[in-house]
Amino acid sequence: MASVTCRVQFLEDSDPFICTNFPEPRRPPTVILEESVPLSEQLGRIRSLLGAPLKVGQPGGY
Repeated sequence: MASVTCRVQFLEDSDPFICTNFPEPRRPPTVILEESVPLSEQLGRIRSLLGAPLKVGQPGGY
């Protein structure tokens, strides 16, 4: 079973001209993606890890 190790990061870019401070993580967390598992089944785990504000399937979500 092959896997890919990558770093993921959630970026708040809904308004690129907003002036408030939204610090991004200094070191994005590492995620291991399994080649044999569809990416759509792995997105929930990635979303939980990042604490993304939108639920999977919501408009504007992934």
